[in-house]
Amino acid sequence: MALSTTLYQGGDGRTYVDVNANKTLVAADSGIIQNVIASGVTVTVPVTVVGLTFVVRNGGSPASTGLGGASGAGVNTVTVAPTGTDGITGNAFTAAASKSAINTNGNIGDEIQLEGSGVNSAAGWIVDHTNGTWTRQA
Repeated sequence: MALSTTLYQGGDGRTYVDVNANKTLVAADSGIIQNVIASGVTVTVPVTVVGLTFVVRNGGSPASTGLGGASGAGVNTVTVAPTGTDGITGNAFTAAASKSAINTNGNIGDEIQLEGSGVNSAAGWIVDHTNGTWTRQA
């Protein structure tokens, strides 16, 4: 499947793009909600930079377009992976390099927000908030 570049405005005022295949984010994706609408998708964040903010949301599947996700959606597994030796820390995540955050419950609306620390290390990406259950890769 091809990645969508169509942006949607959600009822909450945030801008979304539907993601139905693995995707590596770039700085231009900062501030745009990555609405994952297929199971088994990995969203990879770039090397940490101060000021970058990424939100990855479980949009459910099978997909309809936009924030609404799917009606009667099945369970999605969504993975958010750091690049290189960066890690994800904060909000119950202890600093660990090269370990992903995984949303295995698959509830529509589960999301994680990461803020760049600018320090390439296990604390490269700071979890600002989560909704739903997110666990660290083993």
